[in-house]
Amino acid sequence: MLFMEIESDVMGTLLGIGHRFARLLLSLWKKLLKGTSCGSCGYHLNLTSSNRVTSSIGSRYSKSINRGSISFRSIDPSRFTQVDEVNCLPISWGRYRSKSKLLCRNCGVLIGYGYGDSTALCGLESPTSSGSAYKKILPSTTINFFHLHRLLCRFPQLQSLSLSGCIELPDSDHGLSFVAGGCPLLTIISLYRCSVTDIGLENLSQSCSTLKDVNLSYCSLISDHGIRALSQNCRHLRSINISHCRNVTGVGFQGCSQTLAYLEADSCKLEPEGISAIVSGGGLEYLNISNLAWCISGHGLTTIDARFISKLRVLNFRLCRTIDDDAIVKIAQGCPLLEEWNLALCHEISILGWESIGSKCRNLERLHVNRCRNLSDQGLQALRDGCRRLRKLYLGRCRLISSIAIEMFKCLRSDVQIMDEEIMFIGPDGAFR
Repeated sequence: MLFMEIESDVMGTLLGIGHRFARLLLSLWKKLLKGTSCGSCGYHLNLTSSNRVTSSIGSRYSKSINRGSISFRSIDPSRFTQVDEVNCLPISWGRYRSKSKLLCRNCGVLIGYGYGDSTALCGLESPTSSGSAYKKILPSTTINFFHLHRLLCRFPQLQSLSLSGCIELPDSDHGLSFVAGGCPLLTIISLYRCSVTDIGLENLSQSCSTLKDVNLSYCSLISDHGIRALSQNCRHLRSINISHCRNVTGVGFQGCSQTLAYLEADSCKLEPEGISAIVSGGGLEYLNISNLAWCISGHGLTTIDARFISKLRVLNFRLCRTIDDDAIVKIAQGCPLLEEWNLALCHEISILGWESIGSKCRNLERLHVNRCRNLSDQGLQALRDGCRRLRKLYLGRCRLISSIAIEMFKCLRSDVQIMDEEIMFIGPDGAFR
């Protein structure tokens, strides 16, 4: 569904996109209708016979009637709730056929579906749980102030906004000021690859204090100052993605809310003090600090207060080549709920670390040890004899492990599936939409 529209030329004028979306087709199921009212609650839908599609269809029109459906060129959008999902996609060519459910605005019963065609899309996702659920579409990834201002004025109840890939967002900080002022109920925002700075992020956090999910990946102009404003002003934060933000060391998270449960920090230059700040809220369940671009010694992790990491369930340390036994022992002891741990390419872990994982990680179900240079037969035995809840072991290209040790593992732990594949992303479902 592209537009829940009264007149296609009116919306074309509003967004400056001409008549590209002029072909709007609404299919309504007869069994849900009583004349022009909802068959469930009797709510008047303002459907008029003049908008019914009867020409240029031929025999197919009669067939659609027999199937129990009728078609309209346009409808009254105030009578329906639109619940489709459209995200910001930098599609540069081709056509996109979209479909939306249309619900009765009064009782929420499914009435039918709306269809439309479009070229490159940049979408704003709106809430689907309230009576003011809307979606809008802009052409291409180039957004000007006219488009942004019109959209935000039209949808003051917007709760979810994706500007992902909109690298030409005009004067990004000024653009975020528009968003901040026009979306006071915003809870989810994606600024992936947007040229936002700390100033824009601070303005956004001050006006949208209800933010819960924020995607800042590849926002290279963001620093700890902007992160500090976000974490202090938005006390309901649930998940943050700062992957590839090379100016963020992590210290801006100090004193963050306990509601912060999911954090992606792939390929960041995190300092030891920054990691301590990241876990300072005490509510983290998922943490990804894979591919650290800064030389962090294991002692930076050993200083973490165990109370702040006790809720961690998923840890991704892939490509953290300097993390050593001291850090592994600290985490194994302090994370009793840990269910999945990615240690692929962590070369400094020796027998002491593997024995600690085997004896302390009693709830561990999935362990990734691909290409760990210091994992030997003795370390594999420690994992085999411990980790009683282990179900999947991602074990590939570990040169110190013999085939005999692997066969012995399979024989004694038939409940564990040994896999050669290397998993890059182990994030939990529902995080980072």
